[in-house]
This record gives sequence, structure tokens and C-alpha cells, in this order.
Amino acid sequence: MTDIDNKLEILYDLMVDNYGTLTAELNLLISNPPVIKNTHKFSLLLAGLKDSVFIDPLLKKISLADRNDKWLLDFIYAATSLLDECSSNDTFKCPNNLVEKLEEWILKGSGTLAWYATDLLKFNESKSAENIQLKKLEQRGDFFLTYVECISGLLRIDNDRHIELVRQIAADETRDEKLREYCNNLIKEQI
Repeated sequence: MTDIDNKLEILYDLMVDNYGTLTAELNLLISNPPVIKNTHKFSLLLAGLKDSVFIDPLLKKISLADRNDKWLLDFIYAATSLLDECSSNDTFKCPNNLVEKLEEWILKGSGTLAWYATDLLKFNESKSAENIQLKKLEQRGDFFLTYVECISGLLRIDNDRHIELVRQIAADETRDEKLREYCNNLIKEQI
């Protein structure tokens, strides 16, 4: 039991007595990801803390990223996890070029980065985000979940206006069957 007691003492010290210092140090790490040995574990830690204080620094760093940065997917994961958990009262600063950066990764790319980028973009309810999602849905051949996140973002922006697009995709026999099934389920939920 002493091993568990020691771990509890350390956790208490970090999470209760020194939480402000911990968040400041984690934010410093966000600003300098090359010093983090395991960005996957780091992103899981940030997501697990469920503290919106990390969202702005993550968004800023993502907006400065290059598509080949090895930490990028992990940081996008952490940001989307935190955004998904935050309250409607929380406000965040969208860096000036973040939407443009996401647009590049979504429309000029495919695969995991495009999927993660659409997942992050769905939290931005701007006209630019809406146009990016609509353009991506015109494309074919990317991950099923990339298109799901586009649809999710469009429905967040204006459910009533975009549910017709969902109906069109559900009826389009040239679309991926899983995507059509997903759209049909959304339609059933609307009824």
C-alpha cells in the first residue's frame, strides 16, 4: 500500500496544491512539442484533464504547424477532445490562419490528417468552415469518418438547412455505403 500512498501523495501535490503550476508547465510544453518524448501520451493527459485552459494554446500551435509535424495529430486530438467536453460558456480564440490551415489539410489532402482536421473544424461555425465542409463532401475517396465530421459540422452550423444535404447523400447510390447508412440514421433521428 505504500506505493499507492506515494502515488496518491504525488497526485494530490500536483492536482490540488500546485495545479496552477502544472497547467503553466503543460502550456509551456504545448508551445514546444519537440521536447515531448511521447506526444500521444501527452495528448491523452491533456484530454483526460478536461481543462479548457489548454484549448487556446493547442489551437495556436496547430495554426503554426506543418502537415509533417510528428506531434500534429496528437495535438489536434487533444484540442477536439477538450472542445467536445467544454461548456457552452467557454470562449476560445481562433487563431487568424487556423481555418485556412485546416482547409489546406482537408481539401488538398486525405487520410488521417484530413479526418482529424474536419473533426476540429466542426467546432468552428463560420461561413468559411461551412464552405470547406461542403467542398469536402463533393470529393470522394477519403475516410468515411472525414465525411461524417463534415456532416456533423454542417448540422452544428444549421441543422434545418443542411438536413436536405444529408437526405441527398443518403439517397446517392454512388456514395460509400457506410456514409449512406450514417445519413439514413441521422434522418431517422430527425423524425
